[in-house]
Amino acid sequence: MTTEEELTADEIALYDRQIRLWGMATQLRLRSTKILVINLGAVGTECVKNLVLGGLNSIEILDSSVVKEEDFTAQFFLPNDASIVGQLKLPLIVDNIKELNTKVDLSIKTSPLDEAFAEPSYFKKFDLIIATELSKTQIINLNEISRRLNIPLYVGGMHGLFGYILVDLIEHTSYNEYNQSSVPRKVNVELSRNKTMIAVKPDPLKKVDIVTIRDVYSPLKTIFTSKEVARYSSPREIRKATLLPIIIALFDIPRPQNPSDVIDVLLLRSKVEETYKTLNLPAVSFSEDYIQKLSRQAYAEFSPSAAVLGGTLAQEVIRFLSKNYSPMNNVVLLDATNATMPIYSM
Repeated sequence: MTTEEELTADEIALYDRQIRLWGMATQLRLRSTKILVINLGAVGTECVKNLVLGGLNSIEILDSSVVKEEDFTAQFFLPNDASIVGQLKLPLIVDNIKELNTKVDLSIKTSPLDEAFAEPSYFKKFDLIIATELSKTQIINLNEISRRLNIPLYVGGMHGLFGYILVDLIEHTSYNEYNQSSVPRKVNVELSRNKTMIAVKPDPLKKVDIVTIRDVYSPLKTIFTSKEVARYSSPREIRKATLLPIIIALFDIPRPQNPSDVIDVLLLRSKVEETYKTLNLPAVSFSEDYIQKLSRQAYAEFSPSAAVLGGTLAQEVIRFLSKNYSPMNNVVLLDATNATMPIYSM
């Protein structure tokens, strides 16, 4: 990924507010970044909207799906026309996305994801991949390719009022500005099991420390069997880890053709119990109420939840490109019923 030396006068005028927010260097990185977005459901729609407005160099969207009736509830790029049901989605929305920002190079690809898996060289042209609503097998296959090609990967999905973001940036270095403390910061200190403070540079004039943090990420396939949450979390955090095993368990239940279908609650409960054992989590956080909610809402698209998840995804991409913040590492869950987004290191 390379950056241009400067923005044009038109670009500075267009992106003035965000340049003031995150700086010229970040805007330059955005202007030179090529992103692949896989699947444009509700979460992908919100994420693409924010990234296009942010001024990326280019976005390619890979999605072979056709329009379904339920898509109109949360996918706002679609024309309000019931006659388009059954038609390929991307050709119908690409012009509406382009209208947001004509300076972004936007392209679409309507072939199945499995065809891209068969030709991994396809992914080489991208600096970052965002994928939504993938199966467990697809996540693992995609992550194997992204790691082999050293491409950062974000995966997101939603279940009604709940959702998740899985992150694999492989390894990332960020430069964080903190107020100076009366106790000098030390280098080579683990902030968590996968975040290490590797350098500290005091700035006496600003009375801050520029702290370099290195994040090391686990492959996404390890999330489904990881025992790290049980090992490193406090008893209070474990008691609140109600949603985590249910989200993980849903990956082992086939996605229904109709998102309004209710997941068999007995099957879901059984899978959740298995997941507790796999993750080595005590049953103290087990919640029948959450299992009932997720069985009814699994894979449903709600606009408010999609806005939060898609906005967070886009924000994290920009934070990653800025190198000014230590990014999320590596599982983020949305619980809109409690307005919380806990992060788990797995």
